[in-house]
Amino acid sequence: MRQPPSIGTRVGVTHAAGVALTAALLASAAGLSAQQEAVADAEADEGAPLLRLVQEAELLVRQGQLELALTRYEEAVKEGAGSADVLNRTAELYLAHGNPQRAVSLLQRSLQELPGQLPVYSGLNEAFLAMGRLDSALYYVQEARRLSPENSGVRSQLGYLHLQAGHLKQARAHLDSALLLDDRNVPAHRLVALYYTQVELPDSAVARYQRVLELAPDDVEAHNNIAFLLAAQKQFLPALEWYRKTKALADDPQLQHAVNLNMEAIRAIMDGKMRARYILVESESLAIDLRQRIDEQGEDFRELAARFSKAPNARDGGDLGFFGPGDMLPSVEESVLQLRVGEISPVIQMARGYMLIQRLN
Repeated sequence: MRQPPSIGTRVGVTHAAGVALTAALLASAAGLSAQQEAVADAEADEGAPLLRLVQEAELLVRQGQLELALTRYEEAVKEGAGSADVLNRTAELYLAHGNPQRAVSLLQRSLQELPGQLPVYSGLNEAFLAMGRLDSALYYVQEARRLSPENSGVRSQLGYLHLQAGHLKQARAHLDSALLLDDRNVPAHRLVALYYTQVELPDSAVARYQRVLELAPDDVEAHNNIAFLLAAQKQFLPALEWYRKTKALADDPQLQHAVNLNMEAIRAIMDGKMRARYILVESESLAIDLRQRIDEQGEDFRELAARFSKAPNARDGGDLGFFGPGDMLPSVEESVLQLRVGEISPVIQMARGYMLIQRLN
């Protein structure tokens, strides 16, 4: 079965404890703060061209024209619209557009304009994470903790970053601190569940996700991860029920697809079916070479199948799907039965060439 994105690795982004840059905190032209309004009233004539640029940019954002909106914002910044709010809003859009480097530059400039903005430290954390610079992300969240030592969300971010770095003891300490400050901090509870998953305490992880559901009954991530953890412990019927609940709540097509695949895998296991993938090549020497590359160099079976296999399912990594007794050639079925899960067969001579098989369940 496929592990859900919310366990183990960070995807795309968004992480559970992250405090995202938001329009409420990073004001746009359509929603100026009280301080900005006072300045705008006093300098209306002088700032009118800049205000128009910002308003045009926001209109373009609402129309979904992000690149043009960024162009307008950059024009405004170049012409002197260097207030923290404009810089923050532009950085927010760059993060959404996949340019964290420019976002970092703007957010650092924003802190020079107006020190002590807690959401900006969070934004820098997100930007540096997107760039793969964990140390820099950690630095800015530590600065946020210095500014707001009693902030439960900041402690959650620190816990998340230490989990990413593999510092499990420090991660747990920060997450415990976050929950002492606010026992209803849902992201912190999620991250404690992730901690339990990483230290291989699945029952504790399930219990913690259930605590998440007490606080947030429609939390899709918690439903999905409970299902995954139960399936990993071969509690298949409860896992299927949790996956059904996940499907009912999820509106992400990719998650829906992953859940369907996991449910299919569970049903196949319950029906006694096997799953495997294979590589088919013309020469024995190539098959032997590929086997060595997997064993000695750690290359991925699926990637090698996609590159070298002449079978019609090569682009799917050689996946045979699920099959029961009598569904495959006897030689293939017999080879799969002799393998442990994850194990790869010796080179097998077939009528059409030479084959490697990997058992998947």
